Amino acid sequence: MGLLDYARSANYKRFYGDLKEISKRVHKPAWLMFVDAGICFIKYRSGLQDYLNFKFYEKSAAERRTYVTTGDEYYAYQVLCPLEYAEFFSDKVNFHKNFAKYARREYCSPEDGLEAFEAFCERHPSFVKKPRYGLGGGGVVKVDAADIADKQAFLDEMRENGEFVEELVVQDERWSALSPSTNTLRVMTFANNDESRLVLAVARVGSGATIMDNFHQGGMGVLVDTERGCLVGNGFDKKVNESPVSPTGVVFDGYPIPYWDEVVEMVCEAALVNQGVKLIGWDVALAQDGPLLIEANRGPGWDVTQVPAQHGQKELLNEMLREVGAPERP
Repeated sequence: MGLLDYARSANYKRFYGDLKEISKRVHKPAWLMFVDAGICFIKYRSGLQDYLNFKFYEKSAAERRTYVTTGDEYYAYQVLCPLEYAEFFSDKVNFHKNFAKYARREYCSPEDGLEAFEAFCERHPSFVKKPRYGLGGGGVVKVDAADIADKQAFLDEMRENGEFVEELVVQDERWSALSPSTNTLRVMTFANNDESRLVLAVARVGSGATIMDNFHQGGMGVLVDTERGCLVGNGFDKKVNESPVSPTGVVFDGYPIPYWDEVVEMVCEAALVNQGVKLIGWDVALAQDGPLLIEANRGPGWDVTQVPAQHGQKELLNEMLREVGAPERP
């Protein structure tokens, strides 16, 4: 979707409602911020959600220019994350096949048949059902095999809905201390000329209301100090609400990340599997026996990293564009 298509599909009524709430706090007229958001669209290629997420209503022009906006993402992904590789990464069944060494868990799709699904249920009394395609953690649910009255009907429904099932991750108790949800890391890597490196990392801590941690499903993002392997600062949710502690009361700042060295080694190795896509956002779980990959995001969103950081990261993106010989974003 291009930026103009994105603008045409935006929910302006909801956006203006959000601005009216913000107006009470920042003492600026909602209509003036609405006009300002239009100016930001033209000058910085930002979407409505960018304006809210990055608090552009209280940022200077110099600060705004430092952010990776929706328009910047669209351009960069064409260069760094070609669409021709979408099936390799975005189809989650293909992901399991292509990254089996790092995913490290069983899965079963409707195409595998009833016998295979029944055997899967025998080995895994509880498991996760999710869409083969999709973003933001939508449609991911925990299922108990004992609750399935008709397995063939369950398979048929999965086939119709484009779903599959996979083994439930039992996370390390040190990591589950933050929240009973499956908390993950979003780790961004860059690969070029047979070399890879970690670019950014953020912990995503669930609300505890669902099994998902996802930033877009009520969870919080917390910046990771990649040198020390620990959380740093406060947690932020999608609406930029800030908290120094997790849902279970654990203080974020300074909390150590289990298996951090193994995480870095794993994602940098996985980034070299398909270098057609140079920029990848890996979702990493911390299981009882070490880290594993949940999925790979071809063209990872920059909101989940820039919101907790509370500053823009465009220079990091431009650094990668320079390395592949592409024009930077002004």
